Order: sequence, then structure tokens, then C-alpha cells
Amino acid sequence: MLGYFNPASWQFGILLGVVCVSLSSGVLSPLVVSNRMSFFSEAVAHSTLAGVALGLIMGFDPLLTMIGVGVIVALLIAALRQRSPLALDTLLGVAMAGALAVGVILFQWKVRNYADMDAYLFGRITFLTRDDVIILALVGAAAIAVLAMMWNRLALLSVSRPLAQSRGLNVGRYDLLLIVLLAVVVCVTVRVVGLLLVNALLVIPAAASKNLARSYRSMVWGSLAVAVVSGLAGLFVGDYLKLPVGPAIVVAAVILFAASQIIGLRRGRVMAEN
Repeated sequence: MLGYFNPASWQFGILLGVVCVSLSSGVLSPLVVSNRMSFFSEAVAHSTLAGVALGLIMGFDPLLTMIGVGVIVALLIAALRQRSPLALDTLLGVAMAGALAVGVILFQWKVRNYADMDAYLFGRITFLTRDDVIILALVGAAAIAVLAMMWNRLALLSVSRPLAQSRGLNVGRYDLLLIVLLAVVVCVTVRVVGLLLVNALLVIPAAASKNLARSYRSMVWGSLAVAVVSGLAGLFVGDYLKLPVGPAIVVAAVILFAASQIIGLRRGRVMAEN
């Protein structure tokens, strides 16, 4: 356990990776929840398996092809949303099923290495390399920097799109920015918790915080707190009990959500009685 706090150990890199993932997902979570993009992020996550398979087939770093495929799928969904008469959830359902099926077929047809596929499906944090940690840190820092610079506009867009348009905001431009940023964060987070669980880190922190928050700003800070606490708790408890770290992080987040739900309901009951 002490190895996590030794900068010279490989465990310190894992700790840094978890913190980076927690910060980037925690700060994006309020925007995902407010814009109702949870299924969108899940569709992007499902597409990453095809990106991994393409990278292995072509001899490229799977992380690079994963990000490339994820961004392309995200942009295609955004374009179809503007032009298709179908509802967004229908389009996302097609994208999720199709992308995952293509990924599995590519693995079976060309790669035939299901150990690697399992690592991307469920996450395997011990597979993180030094380069992976550097990329996680860079993506996390970039996500936080971009959101910090444009937070007021993105938050206004999340709260009221008509109001944002009336104030002259280019809604399409900020939608595109959020879509690309979300796709990149989803792709790098897959290495930690797996594509089947990554969506939980983008939904649960803001959902838990919203149960107790009294303003949008407090929801954002609460989301960051939930993401970081669940990330660290899942890492340390998972390591101590010899459990897979990715699922342990998600379970910790679910426990925090359940606690916030109970506290929020009790608070509302007390306020109603008074």
C-alpha cells in the first residue's frame, strides 16, 4: 500500500492514473448529466473495442486508434442527430450495438487474443504503462483546462439552450467541443475501468452530487469530490481485498450515490415537516 506514495514505484503511476481519470470524469460528469448525454458516452465507449482491434491489426498503439475511432463515432452520431428523423436514443442504440459487434468480430477474425479484449471490456489497471499514465495526465489536464476556460458558456448551454442562443452563443460549436472532449476522455478512461463500466464514472458523480447540491456550482464541486473519493477508495480497497480495481471504483461510486440519495430524501422530508 505504501508503494502508491513512492514516486519511484510503478504503483505511484497507477495512483496518478486513477487520480487523472477521476478528475477528468468528475469535471465532465455535470455536463453529461445536464445535457442528458449518458447514452452518448456509452455509445462512444462501445466503439473503442473496434478501435483497439484496428490498432492491433495495423500494428499501431491501440490507444491512438481507440481515440480516433471514438471521435469519429461521436461526430457521426452528432451529425445524424441533426439530420435523421429518428430519436437520439434510437441512433445511440444502433451505434452501441453495431460498434461493439464490429469490435468483437475484428478480434475473433484477426486478433484472436481474448485476454486483451477482456482487459478493455472490464479494465485492467495493472496493464497501464508509463506512456498510458502520461496520456491520462495530459488528457485530464487538457479537459480541465478547456472546461475552466469555457465553463460559464458550457454551463449556460447545459442549463438552458434557448437562453444560450439568445445571448449569441454558437450552440453548434460548443456542442462539437463537448462531444470531442467527451469522446477523448471516454477512450482513455476505458483502460482503467473498461468500456462496460466507463459510463458509470461519467454519470454517478454528478448524480450523487445533485442529490445534495443547492446550486449548479456546488454540484460541480460535489461531482469532483465523489469522483476522486470513489477512485481512491476503489483503488486502495480493491488492492487490499485483491479485487479488480475498475469494478471496485464503480461500486464505491454507487455506494456514495446511495448514501447521497438517502441523505437527500431525509433532508427533503425534514424540510417538508418544518
